Amino acid sequence: MRTPIVLIACLLIAAGAVYAQPKMEIIGGETCDWGRVTVKENPLKMVTLDTNLTIKNTGNKDLIIDTIKVGCGCTTPKYTTAPIKPGQTAKIHVGLNAALASGELTKTMTIYANDDPSKMGRLVYLKANLFRPITLTPQTFNFPEIKVGETSKFSVTMKNNDAKPFTVERFLATKGLKIDQRGPVSIAAGDSVVIHGTYLGKERGYWSANVVVEAADPDFPPFEISAYGQVKDEAGIVDPSVIQIDPSKAKNGKIEIPNPNAPAPAKKK
Repeated sequence: MRTPIVLIACLLIAAGAVYAQPKMEIIGGETCDWGRVTVKENPLKMVTLDTNLTIKNTGNKDLIIDTIKVGCGCTTPKYTTAPIKPGQTAKIHVGLNAALASGELTKTMTIYANDDPSKMGRLVYLKANLFRPITLTPQTFNFPEIKVGETSKFSVTMKNNDAKPFTVERFLATKGLKIDQRGPVSIAAGDSVVIHGTYLGKERGYWSANVVVEAADPDFPPFEISAYGQVKDEAGIVDPSVIQIDPSKAKNGKIEIPNPNAPAPAKKK
């Protein structure tokens, strides 16, 4: 009569082993929403958002986060791969580089853990609504290439997205750059002003300048709009001693100037 009892006990133990599973719960849901984020001080201000997601193991076996894959390089998660015991929690730090974005922003990341036999992962949405009272389009003056003696022209539009007027006390251009705005200029709510810039090529080579904007709003200290251009000689030949760049590839209001002494990239075999 002992045999059936032993058999039943073994079956119960086996059943318990089969149903011992980790289970991941994301406290607060699978959407991380920063809501409306107002960006002041500088319309060209880089923005980085960060938060912590709380993960809880509601199963009866250790939960292990294998990896987290992100939708783009602007999202940086930091997490532990140490086992999360049943009933315990762990944090996933999420950093989102919103850079110069404006308006609704949605990114994703997928969490892979040992509670998911299908390996589909848990999709998490990262959302924010970045409100910039002032925006610039484009964000830099990217002057077309010209010859010595020619004039290059380019314009930047400054828009007031706020519900109140925005006043610029002064526009100050540097290094030979000329603009048609001096100030004071009042931009009504929802309205725009266009800043026309010109540059007369005097010497061949790469040049850069800035437009300094002084605002009446205390939330906006003076900020700079960068300007770039390239001047050839009368024959259209660029000075070979000058580093060649493409001003149209300026990012975040700046352009990376290549190092002429840097070793050439290795050729692919």
